[in-house]
Amino acid sequence: MNTNKNEVKLERRGEREVVFTRYFDAPRELVFDCHTKPEFMKRWLIGPEGMVLETCEQDLKVGGKYLYLYADQKGNKSGVYGTFREVIVPEKLANTENYIMEMSDFNPNAPEDPNATFESRTFTTEGNRTLMTHLCRYASAEVCKMMVESGAADGMAECYLELDKLLIEVV
Repeated sequence: MNTNKNEVKLERRGEREVVFTRYFDAPRELVFDCHTKPEFMKRWLIGPEGMVLETCEQDLKVGGKYLYLYADQKGNKSGVYGTFREVIVPEKLANTENYIMEMSDFNPNAPEDPNATFESRTFTTEGNRTLMTHLCRYASAEVCKMMVESGAADGMAECYLELDKLLIEVV
């Protein structure tokens, strides 16, 4: 039995939605800042094996854009980009998310993909801790199933272990 009270929990909601929840032992404002300030994000938001978050650009406002690019030592890059749909500091962050698999296919000026994933993260204070509720709504049941089966929760858990280390440093 997993006794880690800060584990990532996954709940399916219908065919296209997944809700991840996780507790952090830090104030809500700090957890929110770590999800929105590039100087913090670059320290914990790890990417695929061997890749680091090289580019972390964002305009944190409703309608603002963001771009997160990961790179490895050979120059390979991948990442995500999108538009912020809701920003309520330090309570909620909602955005679209599009994946960049090949940089040659990426056009920052192209219209947003109508099949983009919708995400929202809500940060709630519970005593001395923060509960993050992260909703992902995928374009289709197939994409949702693929994300769940690909181990999205495990990858998220790895990132959040890095965030735990950062939170200890800055609290």
